[in-house]
Amino acid sequence: MKILIVAAHPDDEVIGMGATIKKLSLKNNIHLCVVTEGASAQYQNERMIEVRKNSCKKSAKTLGISKITFLDYPDMKLDAKPHLEINRSLENVIDKFKPNSVYTTPYNDLNNDHKLVFDSTLIATRPTSSSVKELICYELPGLTKHPFTPNFYYDVSKYFSHKIRAFKIYKSEVEKFPHPRSIKSLENLAIFRGVESGLSMAESFQIIRKISS
Repeated sequence: MKILIVAAHPDDEVIGMGATIKKLSLKNNIHLCVVTEGASAQYQNERMIEVRKNSCKKSAKTLGISKITFLDYPDMKLDAKPHLEINRSLENVIDKFKPNSVYTTPYNDLNNDHKLVFDSTLIATRPTSSSVKELICYELPGLTKHPFTPNFYYDVSKYFSHKIRAFKIYKSEVEKFPHPRSIKSLENLAIFRGVESGLSMAESFQIIRKISS
């Protein structure tokens, strides 16, 4: 199976579903598409754009991702771009890779880039014009408009250590507890989702669309 992971920023893929990516990579071909450079809004030093990109490449190897496409849109400025332009950029990636499943950012997030990437992914994966049979949102911890409500879980007990190893590669993005993007917070969330689903550790998802023939 071909799986496309769409991330608004470098590190969304690890934080949202790093352990699941590792698990899926054992039997599937995984392509990562990173929509923005994820640094210019946070850091004055332009060098951080390359730092984030290199961290993404190293992290991808740890998780078993076979290919990365960087669209290099400016961080936290997707709302300044024509929506059609972002849609077409994602459509081009999907047309070339022809994934069966696509995982993308959640729509409940207060981060505008995350919301806009979800909207564009929803359009780019239309059943009438794409190969995509499954569209799924991963969970990103942080400020949200309303709680993430999963309807699908992966048992990641055997793969969670790979997620932490991959996240630590993003040295500039690892925060101290109780920040939601700290190592301990990610562990606590995996345990909570595990308890919720009867597992030791889990990553949670929302199935937006699933088409079976």
